[in-house]
Amino acid sequence: MTVLSEDDLEFDFSSSIEAICFDDNALHKHSTMKRVDFIAEFADHFVFLEIKDPDNPAAANPGAFKQKLLSGNLIPDLAGKYRDSLWFRALSGKSVKPTRYIVLLSMASLEPALLLAKQDELQRSLPINHTDWSAPCAQACVILNLDQYKKQFGADSVRRLSAEG
Repeated sequence: MTVLSEDDLEFDFSSSIEAICFDDNALHKHSTMKRVDFIAEFADHFVFLEIKDPDNPAAANPGAFKQKLLSGNLIPDLAGKYRDSLWFRALSGKSVKPTRYIVLLSMASLEPALLLAKQDELQRSLPINHTDWSAPCAQACVILNLDQYKKQFGADSVRRLSAEG
């Protein structure tokens, strides 16, 4: 079973062929490239997973994160992480399957309408399609809250470590 952790969240990637912590300085050396947190390979696609967890009890400044989200400064950062990660994988010869970009935004106070608006903004910022491209750069691009993530990937796909008694 492949289990990876990002601070207070633990992810079960046992249904994947392989899952790696892509945001690892040992893998990228002194690169200034932005990186998604995890990459998981499945039979017919890759998942690039970026985690933002202002609900983490140990989060330094959830208010600053919310301001970054509301001001529009977060979305370009998320788009850059995907583009740089995809570019790195493509140049490494590891981009042979369609890719799904999933941003897990664990912020219970976030309204569903705002979540959808930010998802649309992210899709425009990538962009997903271009007239000169033979295929979209992402098969899917979604921003999910913790409950949506669990509904999509299973109740045991992620757990909060601090909630374990």
